[in-house]
Amino acid sequence: MLNRLLKLKQRREQSLRVWLVQLAADDARLAARQTAVLDARRELQGAWRALAAHSGQFSQSALEQLRSELACHERQDESLQNQLDSLVSERLQLAQTRAEQEGMLRKNLREQEKLRLLIGGQQ
Repeated sequence: MLNRLLKLKQRREQSLRVWLVQLAADDARLAARQTAVLDARRELQGAWRALAAHSGQFSQSALEQLRSELACHERQDESLQNQLDSLVSERLQLAQTRAEQEGMLRKNLREQEKLRLLIGGQQ
C-alpha cells in the first residue's frame, strides 16, 4: 500500500517538473517578446524625437503633416506601452504560478521521503 502511494507521489513529482519546465519556457518566450517590444518602443521614441527636433518655419501643410506624424507616433507608443504592461502582468502571474508549483514540488518530495522512511521501517 505504501509502495503504491510512493509511486503516485513519484508520478506527481514528474508531472510537476514537466509543468515547471513549461512555465520556464513560457517565461522565456514572454521575456523575449518584452525585449522586442522595448526595442521597438525605443526606436519609435528615437523617430519621435527626430520629428520633434525639426525647427524653423513650416508651411501650413508641412505643419499639419508633422502634427499628424507626431500623433501617429504617440498612438503607436501608447500601444507598445499597453503591450508592455500586459507582458509584465503575464510574467508576474507566471512567476506566482511557478512559485506555487515549486512549493507543491517541495511538499511532494518531503512526502516521498516520509514514505521511504516508513517503507524502510517496515522491512
